[in-house]
Amino acid sequence: MEEVHLVRWFDAIRDFTKELWDYVMDSGTSISELSASVPEMAHLMHLVETFDVRNVIEVGFNIGFSSHAFLSASDGVHVVSFDVPENRAALAGKEFIDQRFPGRHQLIMEDSRTALPKYIAEHGHSLFDFAFVDGGHDYDVAKSDIDHCGVLCRSGSLIVVDDLTPWVPWGVGPTRAWTEALEAGSIKQEEIYRDGFLAGRIEGPADRVWAQGRVK
Repeated sequence: MEEVHLVRWFDAIRDFTKELWDYVMDSGTSISELSASVPEMAHLMHLVETFDVRNVIEVGFNIGFSSHAFLSASDGVHVVSFDVPENRAALAGKEFIDQRFPGRHQLIMEDSRTALPKYIAEHGHSLFDFAFVDGGHDYDVAKSDIDHCGVLCRSGSLIVVDDLTPWVPWGVGPTRAWTEALEAGSIKQEEIYRDGFLAGRIEGPADRVWAQGRVK
């Protein structure tokens, strides 16, 4: 059964994603990738509210749907996002986010494989209490993102990793990276969701599968 406690956010999510989508499209920038689904964003908002999240690190900003979800879930949340410089639509999305949530969001546009180590060197570690990994789909990128987010998060912090769909090409790398992190003991898995439904394991068919865990 779908997590019914999430439904209360659905209308708000549909409203702000339409506003954000229209804003980016009106800027004349093309959008090349899809973003987090409505159930997934509702789940992120639920976690922020339930666990009193304050500082979020996000790999994969795209045009800002998930950042908006985090920031609208609580007035006390601040988000640091990473995305590749080729994603020009992110700039328009960033404008929208800054207008809606001034002073609460930072966007770093650089390959996360170099940007995250730089951020650690400049700011230290154990800074965040929530990591959302929805960036590059290649194994080496997903592994780097998960590993570095683990360093940047405090012990016991929440981590959610998207695109755990190994039956399609873009899900192979993230699934392998997540599985290896569990086997290495750096993350303890708590829950898996398939298209918004709580599931016992990663399996298809499904359009969207994500996992929730804790950084050790």
